[in-house]
Amino acid sequence: MSHASPLISLKGIGKRFGTHAALQGIDLDVAAGSVVVLIGPSGSGKSTLIRCINGLVRPDEGSLTVAGRAVDIYDEGAWQGLRTQIGMVFQDYALFPHLSILRNMTLTPQRRRKLPRAVAEDEARKLLARIGLAHKADDYPSALSGGQQQRVAIVRALAMQPKAILFDEPTSALDPETITSVLDVMRALAREGTTMVVVTHEMGFAREVADRVVFMADGRIVEQGPPAEFFANPQHERTRAFLSNIRSFGEANHA
Repeated sequence: MSHASPLISLKGIGKRFGTHAALQGIDLDVAAGSVVVLIGPSGSGKSTLIRCINGLVRPDEGSLTVAGRAVDIYDEGAWQGLRTQIGMVFQDYALFPHLSILRNMTLTPQRRRKLPRAVAEDEARKLLARIGLAHKADDYPSALSGGQQQRVAIVRALAMQPKAILFDEPTSALDPETITSVLDVMRALAREGTTMVVVTHEMGFAREVADRVVFMADGRIVEQGPPAEFFANPQHERTRAFLSNIRSFGEANHA
């Protein structure tokens, strides 16, 4: 039986910051329609890795292929083209504070997809309605809660009709009451077959939604696998120690 080529394929990706090796020999394939969750301790290279997928951080070595096309990692034009195909959601929302929510949603589709303003606004209002925020279209980001801003950031990424969306700890800046609303939007995207690469500390989300969990430490991929297998029977001592610390932290918080 033949297998389709991965939508995103990284081979031998390396990145250094001065003398620090942030990423070392990263090989990672992401199938179309799948959800890959990256976990690991702070400083393990998770955020650097997803930034290397769309060129916000330039790899020093290795190769990247997206939708069957090799990306020249030394060509700025290639990265600019790639960013129209791969959306990005940051932990700090990254909405423009001086623009209305509607304008935040339509600015890039008008410029990059060359949509007429009326068409871009119609699409944006439908996306806002989908997350229950149609009534906020004319408000500015400061009028929205953190959870509402992050939901807008997610559908703003969708407005570009990307092949995949990268999430860099999308709930880490939110209070516990608003985390669920953001994760619910992400769960819905996963059910619809959106290709997602997610850096998160939300282990429950990883268990429930991920097709594959990837554990990173010291700039390397230590272990990966389907969530049921990964959490129930981690193979590497470094993985077992990390999961044990996570469980201990959770139990302490609920004590």
